[in-house]
Amino acid sequence: MTMAARRQERYVAGMRPEFLGLSDRALSERIHQVEARSADDDADFDLFRRLRTNLSRDAWQSLTDQLGCDSGPLAKVGVMVFPLEEGLARRLLDNLLASPRVKMRRKDFALGYVSTSFAQCDYLNSSNQYRELTPATRALLAEFLSIAGPMVESAVGHPFRIASTRQFQLVPNRPLADRHLDGWPVAMRKIFILPQGCGKRSSTTWFRLRNGEESTLESEKPIWVLFENSVVLHQPISGVALRPTIEFDIVPARQTSFDVVDAGLGGWYPHFPTEAELQAGTRQSLQAFLAERPGGVPEESWLQRIGRSLGRLRPKAS
Repeated sequence: MTMAARRQERYVAGMRPEFLGLSDRALSERIHQVEARSADDDADFDLFRRLRTNLSRDAWQSLTDQLGCDSGPLAKVGVMVFPLEEGLARRLLDNLLASPRVKMRRKDFALGYVSTSFAQCDYLNSSNQYRELTPATRALLAEFLSIAGPMVESAVGHPFRIASTRQFQLVPNRPLADRHLDGWPVAMRKIFILPQGCGKRSSTTWFRLRNGEESTLESEKPIWVLFENSVVLHQPISGVALRPTIEFDIVPARQTSFDVVDAGLGGWYPHFPTEAELQAGTRQSLQAFLAERPGGVPEESWLQRIGRSLGRLRPKAS
């Protein structure tokens, strides 16, 4: 049994009709608590998640259409590379290396955010050495965004905000990954800050650009990269040395903000563009779930959990 599977044995998420009696805010918080403890193979919660995802995609697409998010210079190629001032790069690198090591955990995501499964946490922890976002980190990243933020807004051609932030070192000598798209709403993008540059020695990324050309990042100088992670096909290429990386996930917004947002290591982007849409979408998703599961799903009691665990320990008949 995998480490992820062992951690999931302790809980079956409850989704009950009486949840609808909660206030909008309290309902969002309750679903957040359920999700943070739900197992990767929880079929009932997966149904709720799929219903919510449909509403989430519609909400982000509506905002994308309003803002005209596919019209900036980035839309021509899907990837843009910028130089990073060496003094700032050195300070970012020194701070990253001085920041405490941390692990991604299933429950480590902000309210209303797309989260990370147990199995994916295990995979990402084996691929990346994550570092805490300290106050010093946030101050340096605010300095970076004061310079780079207006350039990003010009490149994407619409207002944006930071959805999540993380810093890590990419672990070397990893198995070759597949060429893929991230599957997010397409107007969301990623920013990678690479204070030591990148290349075949320290790991890099291959892209198929929107014009059909193929490109592999290679720079001995510090750079930062803006790319459409759900539009351009990409593939990480592992090297033989750790590669320091700082990542921003950015989303369309009605007003630009350069505020550094920490949504937890396991939090990626909000399910909905606004708090009001989150609360309405959560309630609508639960109502749709209960229409398919009229009695809801009771939370498993601690006695049931113990009994289930003991049952797995009993020897099977031959």
